[in-house]
Amino acid sequence: MTEDDPTAGPTPRDVLLESLLGRLREFVASPLTPGSQVLRGLLPPTEGDRGARVVLWDGQDLGSAYALEIPLLDDDGEEIPHDHFIAALRGCIAQRDALGPPSPDEVFPVPVLDARRHFLDALDAPPLTVADALHLPLLSLGPANGPAPLSEDVEEEAGEAEWRLLGFMLIDERHARYYVRWAETGDVWGLDFCMRDEAGKVDAHGGTANMIFPALASSHDLERFQRPIFDSRCQAVYDLTTWC
Repeated sequence: MTEDDPTAGPTPRDVLLESLLGRLREFVASPLTPGSQVLRGLLPPTEGDRGARVVLWDGQDLGSAYALEIPLLDDDGEEIPHDHFIAALRGCIAQRDALGPPSPDEVFPVPVLDARRHFLDALDAPPLTVADALHLPLLSLGPANGPAPLSEDVEEEAGEAEWRLLGFMLIDERHARYYVRWAETGDVWGLDFCMRDEAGKVDAHGGTANMIFPALASSHDLERFQRPIFDSRCQAVYDLTTWC
């Protein structure tokens, strides 16, 4: 991989790495797989590397660490959706014994496994969980770069957002509710999304919540989806499961 010109502003590779870091930072303290793997580091590619290196460990013993070398783009040169990315990474972790012998990293004492082909193959049918489906609307409806600013000055400089995500709840195996405050009216609304489709397959459409919801709200079409149910935490509940 060739080096980008550091004086030319953000490069395409920098943008991809920044996006990848945003996806993975939650796993620094939370396991990627139950009872084990957390993120120890994300290493940008050097000139001789074939991809970024995701460094994992058990959270206690530094000697347990190893790195998975993975691509930043799919076979078509497109950015990989978050849900497919995390699921493919989990698949590589589960199958790491089949990835072949490790090679050393040039800087840090961790073994590196070439997971590129396995990772790309796993993108076709990612084994998503309900927890993944629950997380996707949080990513799309929440602040782009982490928690909302506490300082009013910072908030004013950033501009008023159309909405603010206030909370959420997994209602059952198929549905979850996300509480948002719409800035124009100040109302708090409950938005219900699907976690599974009618066939029971985990649904990933919640990742587009930031496109579906504001389009309906701005055009005043959201009222068509209001549910006649009571929720003391919001002024109205809207059924957006038909968009799954």
